[in-house]
Amino acid sequence: MTTPSASPARPGTRLAWRPLQRSTRVAIIGALAATVFYQLFLLNPAYRGPGWLWVTMLAAEGLTALHLVGTWWTILAHDDRSEPVNATVWRNRLLAGGEVPSIDVFITAYGEEPALVRRTVVAARDMDLAHRTFLLDDGDSDELRRIADEAGVGYLRRAGGAHAKAGNVNAGLARTDGEFVVIFDADHVPEPNFLISVLPHFQDPDVAFVQSPQSYTNNVNLVATGSGEAQRIFYELVCPGKNHFNAAFCVGTNVMFRRTALDSIGGIWTGSNSEDIWTSIELHKRGWKSIYVPQVLARGLAPQDVPSYLKQQLRWAGGGFEVLLRGRLFKRGSGLTIDQRLQYLFCGTHYLLSMAMLTFMLFPALYLLFALSPIRADGVVWAVHYLPFQATVLLVTWLQSGGFKLSAIVASIGAAPVHLRALGGVLLGRPAKWKVTNAGGDGTRSLWAVMPLVALLVLNVTAIVVGVLVMADPAPTWLSVGWAAMIVLILGRMILESVTGGRIRHHAAPPTASSPSDQPPAGAQPRPVAAAA
Repeated sequence: MTTPSASPARPGTRLAWRPLQRSTRVAIIGALAATVFYQLFLLNPAYRGPGWLWVTMLAAEGLTALHLVGTWWTILAHDDRSEPVNATVWRNRLLAGGEVPSIDVFITAYGEEPALVRRTVVAARDMDLAHRTFLLDDGDSDELRRIADEAGVGYLRRAGGAHAKAGNVNAGLARTDGEFVVIFDADHVPEPNFLISVLPHFQDPDVAFVQSPQSYTNNVNLVATGSGEAQRIFYELVCPGKNHFNAAFCVGTNVMFRRTALDSIGGIWTGSNSEDIWTSIELHKRGWKSIYVPQVLARGLAPQDVPSYLKQQLRWAGGGFEVLLRGRLFKRGSGLTIDQRLQYLFCGTHYLLSMAMLTFMLFPALYLLFALSPIRADGVVWAVHYLPFQATVLLVTWLQSGGFKLSAIVASIGAAPVHLRALGGVLLGRPAKWKVTNAGGDGTRSLWAVMPLVALLVLNVTAIVVGVLVMADPAPTWLSVGWAAMIVLILGRMILESVTGGRIRHHAAPPTASSPSDQPPAGAQPRPVAAAA
């Protein structure tokens, strides 16, 4: 057994949260007041437009308000608690050379570039604390077998590929026996201090898993930057609050499990392509605890082209809708607390926001082409009620996250049609098949992937032209033209990104935690590793 080195975090490693700002609390109170003010305006019969259109807007705005209130409630729950004393004591004992429980580290691979897998394998192998590393190859790659052999780690493959990643991990569990199990995606490179940072939180015997955030390093174009920024906001603002409610859920990578907890539910959940969140639900139902460690301990790659990004969003949205529609979150006797039920509910409503967004993108065209409006009010009255609501929503995020990039908004709106497709698949019982995102793709160009966006763009451009030519009421017409023009700019930027393949502004530095060699570290005496075909 090796003595762990007290490796500090590398320069650039940061906590994935900011202490809750007093200004954020004030902004949330203001946002709640603005939300109520705007909702009362929408409900006022004096401003009601055509019934069917008014009800549609109420549904979209009501859903938006519900999710925002839930998000603010979650943010406010973050109390910046320090880790338990027992966890700190165990960490110090481990750093002093104390006995380390058996740990198996799994790296799941399926078609990723060998060089990318090699970086992750070597970094995982070289983490502090004694452990065994296994490359779980679902792609039957002899090249990956060679990489594992050269790095001195275990190599496991299986026949059939049933249940995709969940089946791959379960096959690894069946052929290993470590007391704790760590899972990394092939494109997420761990820091040397990952194990020493995470393991001590298992000092509580009721803790089933400890999750650390995803962090992307390849901010090279709009898609990569936008998806990475959205993830950053989630892990910095929302996850610390979920941790307060014992509702932090597994995100599939950068996570450590207690094996006995997984054994209690029969391993990683295989009834869904979103195995991570369903595994979390099953563990929480049985009374297990989860912990979110708000420290960046692994770095990965975001999708670098629109098709890869949309494929990722299709899978994630499908998982969220499955939980929302089939999770039976409010069934009596489920074992979940009220707080946990609500937190899982918000996972689904997050993707439902895309339905509201698509609705909002149709409203200006309906007015400019057909003089239809859900609200009968002049532009000034509408602006007085709406703009404070929208401004305070953005202000909360800006204050607590230290600012955000507009690319996150563009990427989010660009994924809305895919989220609708995911909802349809779940309703029809035909969820999308599991496919590897292949983060850091080769810049695939595609117009077909964004055809729904093209249709929306053409609709709004046509509406702008028609509205200007037949203008009857200047004030609402120009308001609708401005709204439609903003939609055109956002959609056009996403379409351009897709047809150009997401042009790289500069070469992305591969995610790396150190500068490791392919050879095992001198003096290392890992437990025996079995390489099996």
